[in-house]
Amino acid sequence: MRKRVRTERGGCSTWSVTVKKFEEICLIVIDDIKSGRKKVGDKIPSIRAMAEKHKVSKNTVITAYNKLLEQHWIKALPKSGFYAGEDLSNTPMLNATPFYTGIDLLEQQMVNQSHHKPGAGRYPKEYMDKLNLERYLGQASDRFGSESAEVAHFDRGNGDPAGNVLLRGLLVDILSRRAMTVESQNVLLTYGTNHSLDLIIRHFLTSGDPVIVESPGYYPLFSKLELHQVAINTIKRTKLGIDANHLEALIIKSQPKILFLQPFAQNPMGTDLTSQNMAEIQALCTQYNVIIVENDPFLLARDDAASYFFNQTCPVIYVSSFSKTVSASIRCGFVVASKSVIKSLTRLKMITVINTSSIMENILNHLITSGALTNHLQALKHLSAEKSATAITQLNKIDGLTLYPHNPSGNFLWFRIPMDDKKAVEDAKSHNIFIAPGSLFFPSDPTYFALRVNKFYIDKTTVKFIKTAIFNHH
Repeated sequence: MRKRVRTERGGCSTWSVTVKKFEEICLIVIDDIKSGRKKVGDKIPSIRAMAEKHKVSKNTVITAYNKLLEQHWIKALPKSGFYAGEDLSNTPMLNATPFYTGIDLLEQQMVNQSHHKPGAGRYPKEYMDKLNLERYLGQASDRFGSESAEVAHFDRGNGDPAGNVLLRGLLVDILSRRAMTVESQNVLLTYGTNHSLDLIIRHFLTSGDPVIVESPGYYPLFSKLELHQVAINTIKRTKLGIDANHLEALIIKSQPKILFLQPFAQNPMGTDLTSQNMAEIQALCTQYNVIIVENDPFLLARDDAASYFFNQTCPVIYVSSFSKTVSASIRCGFVVASKSVIKSLTRLKMITVINTSSIMENILNHLITSGALTNHLQALKHLSAEKSATAITQLNKIDGLTLYPHNPSGNFLWFRIPMDDKKAVEDAKSHNIFIAPGSLFFPSDPTYFALRVNKFYIDKTTVKFIKTAIFNHH
């Protein structure tokens, strides 16, 4: 008797094809290997452990393991147990049909180039072409020249599962100019940084897994980790960076899978890590096999190398976005990682959102190839430097207020205050002023009161309120 089975993998739920119980076990093991959660040579659960975990008989697991041994997905060592074999996803096999999953079918529908497609799930492309969607995206850039050239790279279907092919190629060029050498297969397009982080959390972490985050740090990340019931450990981010001795002690104690990090123009503090500090962090993460997830939201607004870590030997996943520097409504970000990790994240992306918006990605293609983005970023950098100088000058006039070091490429300024920051925020509301309380950026109880302010919104009214209501100067 076959049935439909719901499987939980890496925090996400998927509906697989109809399978028998022993095939369920096969699919679970194969998914672990294909996703990279089990590397070649990693031990897999014993027959007894697998049976208890998935509430099946030992005979069911034996049947499954025999099938996996037959096809070399796993190998057995006498008196030792079972171990993961190679990822045979692209290897033709006899009797492979039971392992053709729902996500495999979805991927085939998205990338299939066959002339005859009775297995497709959407209307034929030529019917959709009648809408002429490209006319709503404005004129083609001079680089493309003609309308036909514009149409040629506009994807009206589901598109490549990893995201718009042209945009990924343009990102490779952008990153290469920032000392990061990658190929298109190293890049996955997402709906922005928060989507990227969600995919990474779903893929690498399960309930109870330990991670390390900066404190204070990026508060939306904390919410995602809590949603997935991940064990959050904190490392202090000070104006001097991260204490390497404290980090090593925390790694040894908690044995984290991931360190989440914002090296440049950190949110909320606006500070950078020094090259020496990053070298210390890199060495520790390499030594203890901790993955660094590097969030770089202001990549396009700064001129330095994209990543200190990526071309080094320590494992790293790099995340950035167009949303901060282009438009909050252009929900487009990207992940850069090894090809095997990108392949796994792409499959998870298909399960959760099918694909990102080719229309949004095509808008970015036009912005980049026309030179409009370059001109915009140059103007933004100039304005950002001006706003930094003005805001710092104004705030430094307030007695008792000490600003943390600030990267002028970022948006944020951070300073401690002598009162409860949540009360300060409530008082600000009565003056029609919105300020972000520093306590929300601590994943646990805050160690001090502080405010995060955006330098682009510092005006006379805000400065007067901070001076009089918070620092009690009249």
